[in-house]
Amino acid sequence: MQVIRFIPFFILLCCTQVVSVAAADSSSMAVLLADNYLKSFTEKAKEGKGRLVGQKSAKLDTNVTAVALAPREERLLIFNEIFETSKRYQACYPVSRKVLNQYAWNDLHLFCGTTRTPGYHFLSRINRTLTALGECALASLLAAPTADLSVLSKRQQLIAYLGKEIAIGSVLKDQLQVYKKSENHLLSFWTETDPLYTKEYAEYLTRLFYYKDRVAVNKQAGSLQGRKFWLRDVWNIYSNFVFYPLLGVAICEANVVFNSEINHKHAYTDMFPRYVPIWNYFYCNELYKSGTKYAPNLKGNNEFKIVGYIFSTWFTLHSLWQYYKGYRNYKEYAAVLKNLALRMADVQTFFTVAKKVTALIQENPQLKALYGEQLAATRKLLERTQEQSEVGDLLRYLEEMPLRSWSYLGSNAGKLLASYKLFVEHKAAFHDALYELGQLDAFLSIATLMEETRAKGAANAYTFTKLVSPAEATKPHLALAAMWNPMLAPTVAVGNDITLDVGGVQTVVLTGPNAGGKSTFLTGVTYAVLLSQTFGIAAAQSCSLTPFSSINTYIDITDDIAAGKSLFMAEVARFQDHLTKLRQLKRDAFSFSIFDEPFSGTNPTEGAAAEYSVLNSIASYQNTLNIVATHYPIVMLLEKNEPTKGFKNYKVFITKDAGGRINYSYKVIPGASTQAIAIDILEEEGYSSDMLKQARDIIDNPDKYKKSFTENKKSAEKVASKRQNSKPVKK
Repeated sequence: MQVIRFIPFFILLCCTQVVSVAAADSSSMAVLLADNYLKSFTEKAKEGKGRLVGQKSAKLDTNVTAVALAPREERLLIFNEIFETSKRYQACYPVSRKVLNQYAWNDLHLFCGTTRTPGYHFLSRINRTLTALGECALASLLAAPTADLSVLSKRQQLIAYLGKEIAIGSVLKDQLQVYKKSENHLLSFWTETDPLYTKEYAEYLTRLFYYKDRVAVNKQAGSLQGRKFWLRDVWNIYSNFVFYPLLGVAICEANVVFNSEINHKHAYTDMFPRYVPIWNYFYCNELYKSGTKYAPNLKGNNEFKIVGYIFSTWFTLHSLWQYYKGYRNYKEYAAVLKNLALRMADVQTFFTVAKKVTALIQENPQLKALYGEQLAATRKLLERTQEQSEVGDLLRYLEEMPLRSWSYLGSNAGKLLASYKLFVEHKAAFHDALYELGQLDAFLSIATLMEETRAKGAANAYTFTKLVSPAEATKPHLALAAMWNPMLAPTVAVGNDITLDVGGVQTVVLTGPNAGGKSTFLTGVTYAVLLSQTFGIAAAQSCSLTPFSSINTYIDITDDIAAGKSLFMAEVARFQDHLTKLRQLKRDAFSFSIFDEPFSGTNPTEGAAAEYSVLNSIASYQNTLNIVATHYPIVMLLEKNEPTKGFKNYKVFITKDAGGRINYSYKVIPGASTQAIAIDILEEEGYSSDMLKQARDIIDNPDKYKKSFTENKKSAEKVASKRQNSKPVKK
């Protein structure tokens, strides 16, 4: 009867069409990471001074340096605007080349934690980057482990070098810190709501310094410098200070030309001073004498003298107003260009840091050999300074201009204004170099992580993995000594040993009481494999493995109400996906998989039978290693019943002190577990003694309750039969 009931399951397992989750989407790696990782950020905006990006005010604010991007928005821009459009990034992370299955990101909490603690995830535990670029590059590396031994070997050597050469690592970190100070403002250039991009500010800037509707001219430094000089400097500033003296010169020259009785000496001695503000007060009396000299009838006329003082006062007051206007215009224009210079200085900072980092690596032969090729796009960008192109002009301006110490009178505004327009148009030219700087930060972060754990003197630390080549092993291999889970602090984590080989232990069946550490062990081993195939390191005393072409996880399966899937149906679909991958795996490629309590979404009898049968089937593949945690006792019989398939029972265990309190060892040792402490845990959590008394009675006397259930079932069937027979038969 049990076999007949189990047949539909196998039909379902073989026929189920797998529906891929988000990570299997055809979207790029950057977009997928943004969708997953950004869920771990809960803040809406960054606390701090300055207007938030996009915040509006009644008066136009020309202080475009008041930018404050929230951490979440920074990373959104990096993934979706920079990495997504970077050819260098896309070449490094093609979606079609995946080692992790599409469930691993969520199963392992790689980039987002639980609902309660979304910010506590694997990336957060190993991240020691200095920049947001580095953090996003680290996430990208972690999401794309590789089985390429040459790549992993070079990464190991690079991390070892950076950890050993403290001085060089320190210089590189110093440069990253310099860039970090500008990163928030720099990334704002990729938003649509940056203060620079508001319609009002753009119109304001165009009115002052740019040519309307002349795109090409607005990228030419010479034209913009000329416009700024004649319209803003001469017309709006200098003219306000020299208007009346120039007027006096014009009047004096006109009198000399049209009045033969007046010569230059007389004109500039007697007439010119009246057009010089303030000075004309001291010469009012002289002007009066000069006037009566040529018009004797005015002599003794006080009204004429008073009119002189009135005109002098008017000239002076109006001149002071002109001076104020000139100074006000100067302050306004200087502030606008200063703020624009400071924003462009953030671009300049990145460019300068990229130059210094590249030069440092090129000057060091060993570092150049290990990492030089990873900066190919950055070198290409730097070489464009020799181009006669718009990008070449932009880079030369960034090299030449003193943007942090901008001077309105001494600096070239044309180059500044042109560089802004050029950068906005060509900022995509910086994407590859931005990614490469972030990737360098990511590798420095791993070197820092290893040094940090060693410095703490804890029993647990990170080690370099011994990568076993196909020439050394034709079958998959994994050996870990004192492996610990990086989701825990190295000072408190418990180390465990495990070795898996085809021909030896191929599938570990892990059993033991609740909260004993089964899931921690499962994920810890997987983290070791993941880090080994990303950076060539592992959280262990020692680690050796053959790189796996497929890393699969089966943890924390949930139902999908929207898709009409029960928990069991979701489990069936997940296993079908796994079986499909195994069938498609090449003979010389290896697979590593973990399963945490599979088929727990149906009744225990069928769930245990399904798990037993599926694991037995998977074990027939000679290129896969597996670890499964289970509560089904029947699964432990695989070691005895299938002695040639590499099954081995391991267990976690607990002890109790004199007071009956549970002590967790978190150690994983060979053997099959018979411990059950679920009721004890309920007792420690304060459940009522009457409730637990009945629970223990059910455990101690299962036959009694089975008999009662059977009798009740038979009684119900008899009642139903009588009702059916008592119904009148229709004729």
